[in-house]
Amino acid sequence: MAVYNLVKDVEVEYIIAAGKPVVRLKSGGHLKHRAIYGGTAQLLFHWVQEGKTQVWKFEPSMPEPRLVQAEETNEGGAQLLTMTLDEILPATGIIKDRMQGIIAAPAVHINVPWGYDIWMFLIRSPWFQLRPRIDRTTLLVEHDSGRAVASISPSGTGGISAELSVSGTSFKKASITIRRTIGQFTSDELIGEVQTGEQTYTWDPIMRSFDLCLVTHATMTESHFVDLMRGLGASVSSGFLDGGTMQGDFVLCDGPSMEYNVTLTGDSGFLEHPHDETGVTLTW
Repeated sequence: MAVYNLVKDVEVEYIIAAGKPVVRLKSGGHLKHRAIYGGTAQLLFHWVQEGKTQVWKFEPSMPEPRLVQAEETNEGGAQLLTMTLDEILPATGIIKDRMQGIIAAPAVHINVPWGYDIWMFLIRSPWFQLRPRIDRTTLLVEHDSGRAVASISPSGTGGISAELSVSGTSFKKASITIRRTIGQFTSDELIGEVQTGEQTYTWDPIMRSFDLCLVTHATMTESHFVDLMRGLGASVSSGFLDGGTMQGDFVLCDGPSMEYNVTLTGDSGFLEHPHDETGVTLTW
């Protein structure tokens, strides 16, 4: 696994040993850590108001931390911490145009009370085919004589197939969309729309190929984040003061850590948009 290291005087490697993910950290100085935690972390990138200006910030968190026992040894005068983790999930996330969003990824958090905490994020793409679980397979909206029905089923490629039909004369059209949600960030994608008759559409999850260990303190500059996103496949335009911008939303990857809602909406005119929706979960 490649390592993007923003912490001085430490070296990190990630391996699989006996089927278990293992993270090794070598420090030139002695880390007087209080505890080490593992779990799924959220990397929040957002703008906050400070006085009369907005400031870009990175804030990591781990909602459900679990204590991790580390094997501590000495190697040539350097401190070596070896941490074995439980089963981990692939990373996923949404980044919006002003370099704000959330990435969810497995992580190790080393708490250093008299220094700077160290975070190690294991940003891996799915290594298995995703499988959708659909809460309701039929969506229905009606208005006067208009009727729109969407029949949703798993596709053979890890996504969903949507058979959309519209009858009657009350609907100008009907559309089916999918909304991704992670934290407070959402991203909508149109699957398909029909004016009259029947049409079948397929939605496939976004799958990329990356395998990266990000090592950082609980702070990061926007320029470092721009470099990170470019390395993960995002097209980022250079912005003001080493910042960046993107055209539209960048979905890092689809996966189990993302929430999904599929919505059928009928368009029958001004302020008339009846809808029906269902939840979708991507598993393995």
